[in-house]
Amino acid sequence: VEEYLSSLVIQNGLKYQLLNINLEDIDDSIAKVIVKIFSRIIFEYTKALQNRATIPFNLIVEEAHRYIKSGEDIDLLGYNIFDRITKEGRKYGVIMGLITQRPSEMSETALSQCNNFLCFKMLHPKDVEYIKNMVPNITNEVVKRLRILQPGNCVAFGAAFKVPTLI
Repeated sequence: VEEYLSSLVIQNGLKYQLLNINLEDIDDSIAKVIVKIFSRIIFEYTKALQNRATIPFNLIVEEAHRYIKSGEDIDLLGYNIFDRITKEGRKYGVIMGLITQRPSEMSETALSQCNNFLCFKMLHPKDVEYIKNMVPNITNEVVKRLRILQPGNCVAFGAAFKVPTLI
């Protein structure tokens, strides 16, 4: 596993700090398996390190609603790898960034572990209501802002922000 992960980030003697795996042209059913297995490989590798969190990984999952759903890892891995990473990953140096337009379709456990949110324009009533119910201390004013944001603007809130902030 170490040799495989090294081959992804070291080429021609150069060490890369960013690896982008693009799965947009792969069928969803296969892409789900690839993302889950790759995430598990990284998580298991970091868990096995003698010195915890000495090799950090930040997994950013774009279109997370395609991959991170409640209970859908159970048949493939025996547990939900994303729930496990979001709950336990930090102590091993693995953190996740989740990017989605449909938070209501994602694993509630994984989302509940998120400390900060950057919410762009959101119109679907189910998603707006989901954010409103999930995030503590979110005001109706912030929720209204989510519906009228201009492209490129977002409302940021969570542990890193003292008050909801328009960015």
